[in-house]
Order: sequence, then structure tokens, then C-alpha cells
Amino acid sequence: MIHTDLLSLLTPPEMPGPSHDDNDILLRDVVSTSPDDLNAATHVIIGCPQDQGVARNHGRPGAAQAPAAIRQMFYKLKPATTEGNTIVDLGDMDVSGELEAIHDRQQAMVTALLAAGKTVISLGGGNDISLPDASGVHAVYPEYAAINMDAHLDMRISDRRHSGTPYRNLIDAGALLPDHLYEVGIQTWANAPHYLDDARAMGVNIHPLTAIHAQRGTPFFTDLFTRLGTAPLFAGLDMDSVRASDAPGVSASCPVGFSARDILEFADRCRTQGNTAVFEITEVNPNFDIDGRTARLAALAVYAFIYGNQ
Repeated sequence: MIHTDLLSLLTPPEMPGPSHDDNDILLRDVVSTSPDDLNAATHVIIGCPQDQGVARNHGRPGAAQAPAAIRQMFYKLKPATTEGNTIVDLGDMDVSGELEAIHDRQQAMVTALLAAGKTVISLGGGNDISLPDASGVHAVYPEYAAINMDAHLDMRISDRRHSGTPYRNLIDAGALLPDHLYEVGIQTWANAPHYLDDARAMGVNIHPLTAIHAQRGTPFFTDLFTRLGTAPLFAGLDMDSVRASDAPGVSASCPVGFSARDILEFADRCRTQGNTAVFEITEVNPNFDIDGRTARLAALAVYAFIYGNQ
């Protein structure tokens, strides 16, 4: 049972309207927004609509609007089945105050949901929420593995946490073993040599985008998830990792990156692995999106994580 004090920190999500076709069943019609349904839930969605960490890292703001934009796309999709998974969307965390206070609330919520046996789908917000989300996994499953799907290592050294520090923060706090971290899709231009050398010296598993493309995607993901084995998994998907043609609305876009198909395969692999504790999406920036393309891809990634890449 999740304590009512934690639930009081959440604002219920806004749902889009129903279909114009009475025969349509949309996800809005099958996903519950009531905490009363938590006991039966397999998957729980929470949002963290803030971009303070992006601003601290001198990025362009806008990710605070992402959870609402992703939901608008997600709830217009049709469920693959009305049986099996039971999904509850608890809405958005209280994001008042400084980033550290927001993280404390996020971590407490994630920890409580995981301790209750739920799979958490976390919608950022900036990539800084990987710190509280993965810390929540560590609190319940100390021997976990983490994937950061990103062009950036996010292992900067800083006196203040921000969107570029979460994985360094986790390692320094003893909440993540370096050799249990898989940095996937890293691009050399986006990371100073100091941080690349530092991560390698720690034993972090670094998988550059060029090497992944050389394997044509699928063999790489097969090998990666085989290596991960049965360890509980934190899966962080930073939408900055996707090429701009498929995801223009992100905090830091680039013409080179994963394809939309790669992202859906990754989400599906996280599903079939069967031990993903938290599936997190960050850095969608609706201010720079084109025709909702990025929010829609993020919504499809959530869909693939729940139902498969169908």
C-alpha cells in the first residue's frame, strides 16, 4: 500500500477526449487514474514536469511540458489487448521548490511503488530525474543494472546536480556500481575526453553509436540484453539519443542518432527482458517539436514497453 502522504504529492493527469467513433477503444478508456486501483496495477505511470536540471546545465528549457505532451499522444493509441496488464496513471509529482526537493519526492514515490511490486514508467522532465529514479531502484533492488540511452554520458562533475550529472551522482553515492552502468549510443563530439577517460577508468560499459550502427542495431541489442541477464534493470531513454529527423523536439538535437525503429526495439527488449523495474523517458521538449513527432515517438516507446513493438 502506498502511503496517502505520497499520493497527495501527485496531480491527476489530464486525459484527451474520447474517439469520435463509438467502436474505438483508446488507452484513455482502459488506463485508470485512480489510486484505488493501485493494488491490481502491473504498471504505474508518473510524470515529473520540470526542467530545472536542464537550465542548470545551460540547456534550452521546455522539458517541463513533456509529460502532458506525451500523454496526449499516448492516450489516443489503441490498446493491443484489454487483458493482461493493468495500468494506473497517478499523474504528476509536485515540482515546487528546488531541484533537490523535487528529487527527494520523486525518489520516495519510485521506491514506494517498486516496493509494492509495481513496474514504474517515469516521464520527465530533464534527464536529472535519472538520479532519483535509479536511486529508487537501488533502494529496493541493490544489485541492479542501468542503461543510459543517450549521446551524452551524463557523468559531469559539479557542485550542484543537473541534467548532466545523474550517473556520476549515482556512482559517487554508492547507488550504482560503475560496471553495472551501460552507456548506450554515446557520441564522441558530445563528451569531453576527460569524462570519457574517467568513465572508462571506472569500468563503465561505453557503447558508442558508431559501433552500434556497425552491428546494424538488432545484434547489438541481443548481445546487450543477454549480458544484462536477470539483474533488475533501470532503463533510461533520453530522447536526445534519437536523430533529429525522428525526434526534433528534444533539449539537445542532433542529425545523427538512433532511429525511431531502434527506440521501439529497445523498449520492446526492456519489456521482454522481464525484469525492468523503471522505464524512464526524458528530454522531450515540446517547444521544438514538429507536428508532435517527438512526443508521439515517446508515447510509442511507452506502448512498446507495455504491449510490445507491434
